[in-house]
Amino acid sequence: MPHLEAAGDAVIHYDVEGDGPLVVLVHGGTGTGAHDWEFQRGPLAARHTVVTVDLRGHGRSSDPHWLLSVDQIGEDVAALVAELDRGPAAIVGFSVGATAMLRLVCARPGVARALVIIGASAEGHPERVDDILSGGWPSALRALRHEHGDADHWQRLRRRLARSWADDHALGAGDLEAVAIPVLVVGGDRDRIEPVETALWIARTLPHGELLVLPGCGHFASRERPHELNVAIERFLDRHAG
Repeated sequence: MPHLEAAGDAVIHYDVEGDGPLVVLVHGGTGTGAHDWEFQRGPLAARHTVVTVDLRGHGRSSDPHWLLSVDQIGEDVAALVAELDRGPAAIVGFSVGATAMLRLVCARPGVARALVIIGASAEGHPERVDDILSGGWPSALRALRHEHGDADHWQRLRRRLARSWADDHALGAGDLEAVAIPVLVVGGDRDRIEPVETALWIARTLPHGELLVLPGCGHFASRERPHELNVAIERFLDRHAG
């Protein structure tokens, strides 16, 4: 099973499928690569080399010193792209994974040739942390197995990422205006986690931003509307990462 030895003695596991230009899939908080991208991996692998990663502390990947943060996710993905020696990559991120990838391309413009972000944030909101930690969480996510934790491990992951997002994340117009690569920004118009207005602002602010709004869709577009999302991703990659 391929893996990356990363900062803090973490072991980051990933899967490789298909053949063609490199596409890296980055899942959301408390998810796994297999779960969050269940409906994207196969279709994309028909024409691309698809790398589906488990973030540190998630799924099969370890994080013994609990370095998990929004920025560390970016550092891990950058290290993985360098390890694969196939970069720059096309990267597709969801939720906190999308937020981390947006931060990454602002800080390291050479790591990606094209980016797709689904449900990304432009800034963290400390006042929302209590609601995130106490509110409901999808039963499918709560049931996922994380090999390096107990049954409550997902709650620790959620707490760690919520605090990192709230305390450390803020991207202004100047940050986004410096991003030179094409970015497809995806939002559901019924997203209660990150409102669609955020996707609109990000897409308008990016020099090469493109916007896809999925009507009637919530936050989890990759599972709620997989067909429309897959078509949009494949067309975007054909134009910008072929």
